[in-house]
Amino acid sequence: MITRQGRSLAHPGRAVPARFGTVGRALAAVRRIAVAPFVIVGTLACGSGSAQTLSTAAYKDYMLQCAGCHRYDGNGVAQRGVPSFRNSIGLLASLPAGRDYMIRVPGAAQSQLSNAELANVLNWAVMTYSPEQAGPDFRPFTANEIGAARPYRFDDVTTVRKALASTLAEQGHTLAPYTFGNNPEQ
Repeated sequence: MITRQGRSLAHPGRAVPARFGTVGRALAAVRRIAVAPFVIVGTLACGSGSAQTLSTAAYKDYMLQCAGCHRYDGNGVAQRGVPSFRNSIGLLASLPAGRDYMIRVPGAAQSQLSNAELANVLNWAVMTYSPEQAGPDFRPFTANEIGAARPYRFDDVTTVRKALASTLAEQGHTLAPYTFGNNPEQ
């Protein structure tokens, strides 16, 4: 990982090789924005290790397990049925059924992450992309919570998502659009 000053985080005394160029600087910017303010959440989820190590691990796990669909910036791809996390995922985390949904949605439940790693990623995503919606009473996900819900797969994710969107709408909130299963061309 690189910093704005062009130094490697793994080796602070070394400059970032020129071959990383614009991409390297962009990744460094994403890391500074998305990871640095939320290192404490990782400590709550996993209970051990340094806060910086846990936050960095959550960021890396997000990039490897989630960013392919939800994108590095959390914006998703609405026209492909991938909802944005921005200003939305915290709403889900505020509801017991929403927390259950976040754990059991196929991309999370079927990921290769351990329960502790998934808890860390979910906490990181909420605090990075939707902290205002999560609110001051946000209760971090735990490995035990993940382990209790994760084995139970949804028969129909779309139905659950629509019910959650309806519940949130009744409370005056709007969940990010989710169009999976809807083909506007038909």
